Parts: sequence; C-alpha cells; structure tokens
Amino acid sequence: MTETTTLPNLTDYDLKIKNQMERMVNTYDKYMKRITFGRENKLRKTTCELAQIKKGDNVLEIGCATGSLTIEAKRYAGNEGKVAAIDIIPGMIEVCKEKVKNENLNIDFQLGSIDNIPFPDGLFDVVMCSFMIFHMSDTVRNKGLEEIYRVLKPNGRILVLDVVLPQKRFSRKLLKLFLGFTLKHELNELLPKLESTGFKKAKIELVKFKFLGLPLISFLCSFK
Repeated sequence: MTETTTLPNLTDYDLKIKNQMERMVNTYDKYMKRITFGRENKLRKTTCELAQIKKGDNVLEIGCATGSLTIEAKRYAGNEGKVAAIDIIPGMIEVCKEKVKNENLNIDFQLGSIDNIPFPDGLFDVVMCSFMIFHMSDTVRNKGLEEIYRVLKPNGRILVLDVVLPQKRFSRKLLKLFLGFTLKHELNELLPKLESTGFKKAKIELVKFKFLGLPLISFLCSFK
C-alpha cells in the first residue's frame, strides 16, 4: 500500500524536482553506481565519518532516496542508536524498506519533507543531507534548516554533502555530462541562514573523495 503524507509549501519548482525524482526510483542505485564509478560504498562510509557518527548516536537522514547512506549510518550508530530517514517520494521509501527487510537493521524510514520533519524536538545527535539540499526552493530549504535545528539535540550537528561548483568550463561540462544537470549553487550560500537560525561553528571543506578524478565534493558541518 502506498503511503501518503502532507507536503506543505511546495512551489512549482519543488513539484518539478519531485516529479523528476519519482521517475528515478527504479534507476537511482544504477545512477549512483555510474557517477561514483562503483565507489558509492566508499563515499557513504566517508560521509558517516565526516558526520562523526558513533555508537549510540541518534541519526536522521533527510532525502534518503534508496537508503544506502542511511543503512551505512545504522552500522556506525549500532543497535544502541536510533537511525531514521525521510524522503518525499513514496517509491523511494518502499525501496528503502525492501532493502532492510531481510537484514537485522532497525531503521525508521518515513515519508516526509525537510520543511515538516515528522520527529519531536531535540531527538537527534546528527542530521545528514547528501546531494539534495539545493534540489528544492529557497522557501522549503530555509524552513527545512529551521526544522533541522529543532530536531537536533543541544550540540547536535548537521552535515551537508554536495558537489562543488567548478570554476573551469571543462569541469562544468564534464559534471553536466555525468550528472545530467547543471550546478547552480555552492554550500557557502547556506551560511547566512544557518547563522540566523542559531547554528554555530560552521565549516566548509573539500571531501577527500575524488569525483571524475577531481576533488569535486565538499561538505558543510555546523552545530546547534
């Protein structure tokens, strides 16, 4: 049975992105394998290490797609930690649940939107957003950062991972060829909203994971 949920404040742009992602449900894992040249597992482990996930942590992934990063996060958090994930695409949540159906992994996959996170205040040590923070309107993203702040524990941390906007024309064309879209944003655009929301000690650095032979992925980490 397909789940339903209320997705408030979605603009025409948000609905366009949602429709695009719905068409990728059955091909998303193949897409990630292709663009990482078969090294997705390494990238997911690197992301968990950057998020400093440890045994017993409560972790939320927003925009989990088919759940590969969420599953890796559960391995880092262990049985002692609560790991949950949300996505606005029902088909993605169904794939996630199917992946862990026969594994001893207790993960709470739910249909939900970043601007209306279905969890109580102060529950999570870590919230992760991987390759999704700019796939939404400014309105939804700004509300989403406020929601992330709400569900984090005191001193909890947000980790955002995304592709760097290349300066060289050749690199931009190469990325568009492999990703299928043109990059338009950089992580430093998030800093004013993070600061006004109350986040502290924000830093942005390159990830030690080469994409197309180049260091083209960066991460942002900040604390409540």
